[in-house]
Amino acid sequence: MPVPASTEVPRRALVFATAASIASCIVALPIVLALGGPLNGWVLGTALWVANWAVQLATAKYAMRMGQSAAVGVTGLSFIIRAWTVAGVLFITALRFNETVALVAAAVFIVAFTFDLLGRAIAFGTREKAIADAKAAAAAGEDEE
Repeated sequence: MPVPASTEVPRRALVFATAASIASCIVALPIVLALGGPLNGWVLGTALWVANWAVQLATAKYAMRMGQSAAVGVTGLSFIIRAWTVAGVLFITALRFNETVALVAAAVFIVAFTFDLLGRAIAFGTREKAIADAKAAAAAGEDEE
């Protein structure tokens, strides 16, 4: 069965999730500054999230051309590598440069990552519901004939 046109809704949801993540980084800036946190921490956290997001998009685009098992493997491996990379950068920043910068960066990253992940989960659920609704409508149309 072809994918219904109503699956365009999740694309808008993904754009919204990305916008919400970017907005969370922007909103975090005055909060960090008001609490006396270092601007460098905000910059690092935002940069880590943007880099993580860009690699995730590139991986997803690459995985779309693979079989299902390979795509799951590549996506999972990418997720683990990105998590370890972010943790490594934050750990090195805390040990070699400044703990406060690393903590602020971690907080900004976690907030943006959470908004992005939540948005993607909602988009996936919306897509699955749209497909299920389209199948149900098609089945109901067949029953009427």
